[in-house]
Amino acid sequence: MRKRIKSTTFYKILRNINFLIKHDFQQELNDTRYEIETLKLMPLTTEILNYYKANPELSLDYKAELSYIRENKAYITFPYKHLRSLGKIHSGYNKILKLPFVIHNNKKLYFPSTWSVKYANDIYRNFIENENILGGAYREKSPHQYQTGTFHIHKGDTLLDIGAAEALVSLDAIDKIKRLYLIESDPLWIEPLNATFRPYKEKVTIINKLISDIDSDSTITLASLLKNEELSALFIKMDIEGYETSVIEASKDVLSRAKDIRIACCTYHKHNDAAVLNSIFTALNYKTEYSDGYMLFTIDELKPPYFRKGIIRAEKE
Repeated sequence: MRKRIKSTTFYKILRNINFLIKHDFQQELNDTRYEIETLKLMPLTTEILNYYKANPELSLDYKAELSYIRENKAYITFPYKHLRSLGKIHSGYNKILKLPFVIHNNKKLYFPSTWSVKYANDIYRNFIENENILGGAYREKSPHQYQTGTFHIHKGDTLLDIGAAEALVSLDAIDKIKRLYLIESDPLWIEPLNATFRPYKEKVTIINKLISDIDSDSTITLASLLKNEELSALFIKMDIEGYETSVIEASKDVLSRAKDIRIACCTYHKHNDAAVLNSIFTALNYKTEYSDGYMLFTIDELKPPYFRKGIIRAEKE
């Protein structure tokens, strides 16, 4: 006699099939988008090479980057030689939370429910190997590296991760910091952030708002974030899609009063952000430096010199 499948088991099988279909489709969609973007960028590669061929005197600052593009016959956001690989990534899927995760330093870093485990792995590997967000010399230069041996999050700091997304930088530092504020406006990331930082909820505040120059139901200012904090022992990591200059400009008062503060701020979203942010920080008596190397950021319209500094690091003691 054929064994009867319990209804709960039947629905569980259907749910798992639906999960696989949905996540395989998501992976196909992401792969297709990547291929389309690659095709769109081929003319830009030619444009960049032709520009510096016609203006050789301007190419001296970008010799390594142009050489990489010529040799690889392709555009790449981080135009530097790949030196080493991360190795095996340990990952999984939390069936209760319905979220994929990867293991980072023995901690679970969660990703959105619409992502497959494979896609989460790929994104995590990209953060480590290509973007070098945490350092580690995976490429010859690291334009998107927030910290260095001399500029970094200190034990006992209050960390503001503004534009947190998955919050890899924050998870990496969670054991040594005093408090953590995660500011992320995209609802997609709130569930994964809650899952990742649930073990540390006594010192973590998640704010689902945009950082801005005004306070409202959907926005919050840096001054409001810091109103209950001593303006010292602070580390701010800021990646907010091109709004960095306006937020820093609007926060000059609080930044001028702060002591022992370090800010790692993205500069690649807009054409002249690196120079503008450097000017603001210098006027506030901050010591500044840029991350090494350059990026090619095509979400914004690129124009000569094409290459942009990735991060400005500003420090006030």
